[in-house]
Amino acid sequence: QPKILICDEPTTALDVTIQAQILKLLKDLQKEFNYTIVFITHDLGVVANIADRVAVLYAGQIVEVGTVEEVFYDPRHPYTWALLSSLPQLAERNTTLYSITGTPPSLYNSIVGDAFAPRNPYCMKIDTLEEPPMFKVTDTHYAKTWLLHPDAPKVEKPEGIQNIHEKLVKAFNI
Repeated sequence: QPKILICDEPTTALDVTIQAQILKLLKDLQKEFNYTIVFITHDLGVVANIADRVAVLYAGQIVEVGTVEEVFYDPRHPYTWALLSSLPQLAERNTTLYSITGTPPSLYNSIVGDAFAPRNPYCMKIDTLEEPPMFKVTDTHYAKTWLLHPDAPKVEKPEGIQNIHEKLVKAFNI
């Protein structure tokens, strides 16, 4: 019996019926055998329905980690904001879907500062110079962004994720 099951994109490119069956099977097996599932995916809808805890990665590093509720309802990293803003399920009808500008950094070169800085509309000078530490939001929620530093300017979350709780409940039933 394994203690950990690693699932790397197990539902990618599957139709929603088969995807739901796979997710149900994984949940049933987890309950029966009581093991941890590490679920690697780009599909935040799947994450919302299967995960207890979430780690958001950018350029190979964890930039935000917490419970599903913390990361989805109270995201703190600008990349998490961008990911949630780009979910088609949360978009208003007849509006252009949000997309993250720029391109991810090359991992062949060393990265100075925050890897997300060139794509971050909230980028501050320090982001281009120094990698941020992981800041504690709660005992179970952390984010790696200079915006959480006590001296950072206060910024509003993007409009697309304002009132996100209602949108997520409607879209994903979480």
